Amino acid sequence: MLNRAEQDYIKVIIVLEDKNTEEYLSNKELVKKFGHTPQTVNETIKKLVNKDLVEYVPYKGCKLTKEGREIGTRLLRIHRIWEYFLYEKLGYTWEQVHEEAEKLEHVTSFLLEERLYEFLGRPEQCPHGSYIPKLNDSSGTN
Repeated sequence: MLNRAEQDYIKVIIVLEDKNTEEYLSNKELVKKFGHTPQTVNETIKKLVNKDLVEYVPYKGCKLTKEGREIGTRLLRIHRIWEYFLYEKLGYTWEQVHEEAEKLEHVTSFLLEERLYEFLGRPEQCPHGSYIPKLNDSSGTN
């Protein structure tokens, strides 16, 4: 079971990995992204390594394992489905949807995720133009 902070790290790592040209993502990038101390980032990465969700190489950084990538992709999928729903069906502004989707992604069951996706007509992009991954698609943010 992952706590919210661990889920957030996995989601950020998958997004940064997909933008990164290096094989490993440096902890400095995570410190910068989250505004956390290096110690907090190191502790969180260790927890994710112990759960076999992240590989870590000293002085290089981390990258998601296959399972970590699957979890990250699902989190992105749920987040973007919620953004689409909030924007298209509830009239949230483009700027408001992210914060609400951040909260909802952590409490959404597989059943709710799939029913919401079907209800929305299987959207392919969130309001920001980012790809909504299909189920069992671990390609990340493409």
